[in-house]
Amino acid sequence: MNSVINSRPASAPYIATTCSQCQTALEFPAPSPAPRQGTVLDVRCYHCQCIFSHTFYPSQVIGETPGQPAATRSNSNAGSTQDFARKGRKIGTDAKPLETGYYDLLGVPIDATTDDIKRAYRRLAIKFHPDKNPDDPHAEERFKEIAIAYQTLSDPALRKKYNEFGSKESQPEGGFVDPEEVFGAMFGGERFIPIIGHISLAKDMKAALQEADEEGEENRPVQRDAKGREIVSPEEKAKRDEKARKVAAEKAAVRKERVDKLVENLERKLSLFAESATGPNDPAVTQSYKQICALEAEELKKESYGPELLQAIGFVYIAKSKHFLASSQTLFGIGGWVHNVQGKYHVFSETVSTLRSAIELKQVFEQIQAAEAAGNLPPDEKRRLEEQAAEKGVQALFKGTKLEIESVLRETCDRVLEDPSISRAKATLRAVAMQILGEAFMSVKKDADQVEGASEENEYVRVETKSSRKRDSQRSANA
Repeated sequence: MNSVINSRPASAPYIATTCSQCQTALEFPAPSPAPRQGTVLDVRCYHCQCIFSHTFYPSQVIGETPGQPAATRSNSNAGSTQDFARKGRKIGTDAKPLETGYYDLLGVPIDATTDDIKRAYRRLAIKFHPDKNPDDPHAEERFKEIAIAYQTLSDPALRKKYNEFGSKESQPEGGFVDPEEVFGAMFGGERFIPIIGHISLAKDMKAALQEADEEGEENRPVQRDAKGREIVSPEEKAKRDEKARKVAAEKAAVRKERVDKLVENLERKLSLFAESATGPNDPAVTQSYKQICALEAEELKKESYGPELLQAIGFVYIAKSKHFLASSQTLFGIGGWVHNVQGKYHVFSETVSTLRSAIELKQVFEQIQAAEAAGNLPPDEKRRLEEQAAEKGVQALFKGTKLEIESVLRETCDRVLEDPSISRAKATLRAVAMQILGEAFMSVKKDADQVEGASEENEYVRVETKSSRKRDSQRSANA
């Protein structure tokens, strides 16, 4: 009877190497997905059966991936590890991480629980501890990589960041830009969160980027009708509608949680007046409360875009308090109706202003792209247009943020003033306190150094915009 020959799956792509023990030339299948550059692999020699270490680099991969054209294969081999594995995605998700090197290193799936990750780390830490491997020159390096992977994936916040942006070693020059962090740093910072909550526009921007990346990966051909509209099958339309309903429900839940917390914070702040004043015109309590509000406003104005945010917040507080008081104190509530009309006009005006800013920003980018395509854009003119785009970009972002904040605060104020669990007299005292707080916020003006700081922020955004465009150009060239 003939001896049985051991087989293996199709080996391409593969990596050629030499056994460190018996010096036999051999090859082994390239790991999929590809690990991070510099990862130490354990390879078993087919000849002597010993296990030796091999440090992985993408350029070592040889051969064509089944179904992959040679042209794209060469780009994958020449590019970075993460390009080889994920084809240039920009922002990952928990379901589809940007890279999986840390998961692969620990030998756990991307949906592993924290306990799974801990168990995997303990097992690997014992196995690869340098003290247990005194003859392995790579033991210490491998042990450190395992520890870094564990520290990242065992921390929910760090794991989320890793899923979205990968490890620091995988970041492009200049790093990744997280929209939520940018918004948090630019508009108010941590001290404004108890007043306005976390800005959802930033999360929406990130979700849009993630969705665009996933659609780009699918590379699905789009069919269009005679008018250029996309033709969607009933199944695809139902799938999109279901996704839209799910997203809308998630947004509504997040907004409710946000408003609930803001209501709680605002009621606590207004209670300093409402629980102490004997009536709406209590002079001693009013004077004391005005001083408290003024001190808070002076502290908040030191934050990024502090004066601008205080103006927006103060406007809503004053408008809502006056609307409530006018509805309660005028014949048939006519005064409240007038304030309601004024409020709706303000929303309409701000919406138009925001759309105008977005259109102006789009026009500047189109001007830059047209000039670059024509090849007649001098460096000085390009720099001027980029600065203009950065300035208009900040304006558009802030106006969009302002619209969102005012919408959330209007809902918050309505719930605070229309609380059915309190008396009308207590609601009136809350309205008076809200007006005092709003007037204190709106009285804040920019200091000279804040005017200069705003120019520096515009310069920061201009530089970030330029760097981002440079990175995009480099990625396009590499592709």
